[in-house]
Amino acid sequence: MVRGGLAVLVACVVATQARADDDYLARLAGAVHTRLDDAAASHLARPVPPVPVTLRWKTQKLGSLDLGAPLVAVTAADLDGDGKAELYLVTAREVIAVGLSGKLRELGRVAFTGEAAVPASRDLVGTAVVEGSTVVAAVSAWARELRVEWRGKALGAKHGAAGFMVCGDRLQLAVGRNHFRDGAAALFGARCRDDLIDPAGLPLHVRAELSVAGVLDISVARCAASGADCRAAGSFVLRDVGVAFEIADVDRDGVPDAIVSSASAPGDADAVRVIPLGRPGAKPVYRKAFNGGVAGIVAADGDGDGVPEVIAVVRLAGATRVDLWRLD
Repeated sequence: MVRGGLAVLVACVVATQARADDDYLARLAGAVHTRLDDAAASHLARPVPPVPVTLRWKTQKLGSLDLGAPLVAVTAADLDGDGKAELYLVTAREVIAVGLSGKLRELGRVAFTGEAAVPASRDLVGTAVVEGSTVVAAVSAWARELRVEWRGKALGAKHGAAGFMVCGDRLQLAVGRNHFRDGAAALFGARCRDDLIDPAGLPLHVRAELSVAGVLDISVARCAASGADCRAAGSFVLRDVGVAFEIADVDRDGVPDAIVSSASAPGDADAVRVIPLGRPGAKPVYRKAFNGGVAGIVAADGDGDGVPEVIAVVRLAGATRVDLWRLD
């Protein structure tokens, strides 16, 4: 009887200790989960609203360059790591890097080589996009793209794939023509931006497609702070747009701007318009006329002050010499 009672007592003590251990482990697990949730929350992307700047739109000619061949595409980025964007000019023969800070100066150039494209397009067509630390340039005169990057202080390049990178897609020109695709979907080109933010600091994804009729269709999607869960936030249509155009937020107010040339005939006078998306009537906040044609437009922080400048590349029809203009 004593032995049986002792066994019951021991069992009760063991059960009580087990419950205490379970409670401790439960509290410990809860505390660990709470700490992990707090740590995860502290690393979530938080919206950072843009800080608007006042633009005076003071037009300045930066200088002139003889490229040795007609310009077909242009892009800009800080790929040499000095905190200031360089301009990358693509001709039928070469990719030329140009410094925009201070006096206009050539930084280096690399040539296209390899097989010629067959059949040739009706007119010379080129694209230039930035992928990480590489400029991907393609010209309709050559069968393969050229991937350009800095190797120390020297500009180097290697061949890539066939076709043209356009907003993440690899496109081919319509046979014998100067545009992509056929029929109603025919395009002169497209621009995509996923590094812009709205007035609340939420990421924007913008895609602009230029039809062969000179109509620029622009779609804007607003995303969660993490960059996911993107939803349509607006669509816009601009007409009389030339092949040189760019999407940017030049005054950092959270409203993307379309920076477009006019659909002028080669050799005719041209103009650059800056149009905030959503402005009633698509009226420009700035317009600059040029005697020559606008062959390229970029928005880039060439002086390292954190604010992009609008750069227009202007040339006469067929000329190898270009004038570079800063518009703000």
